[in-house]
Amino acid sequence: MTRPGTLASLTLALALAACSQSQGQVVASSGPADGYPARLNLVGAEQPQEVAPRQPEGAQWLAAGERLSFGVPGQAPLLTLTCERDPSGASLIRLVRTTRAESGAKALLALIGNGRIARLPVNAMADGEAGRWEGLVPAVDPRLDVLKGINSVEATLPGGGTLQLKSSGEPRRLLEACRARDLSRAAV
Repeated sequence: MTRPGTLASLTLALALAACSQSQGQVVASSGPADGYPARLNLVGAEQPQEVAPRQPEGAQWLAAGERLSFGVPGQAPLLTLTCERDPSGASLIRLVRTTRAESGAKALLALIGNGRIARLPVNAMADGEAGRWEGLVPAVDPRLDVLKGINSVEATLPGGGTLQLKSSGEPRRLLEACRARDLSRAAV
């Protein structure tokens, strides 16, 4: 006779084992832990996609008027924030992330930091390894408050890697200035 707790534990262990997304095969090992299962890579098995691009050393914020870029000085920016206005006078923040992209792809750019998480829609505008993703967000959107804090922010794009955006007052300055120039709120 088995105890109910033992049966539940065994069922949970089997369920978790069935959920494994391993690319390997479990086989019995030989050696000190003889009989203990070990993972081996399967020859010819589909390997994971290549590793996402890494952030280069020395990346920093660079301000130029209503545009703020994050990247290595002298190289193409990795992320750009620009304050724009639509025909009604509403202020918008254009996000441009330069990293690999597939033609016609859509994604959510995740910004994580300062006690907040923002997921902002972006579209692939140019494909390839040096692809370009763009999104427009109303400057008054509270999701952008993730940029207002004093801490660093992670910017992650699926397949495009993660940027560690260094702590700076520049994103806050750009966002507050852009919001202050929003003419659509004055009419409300």
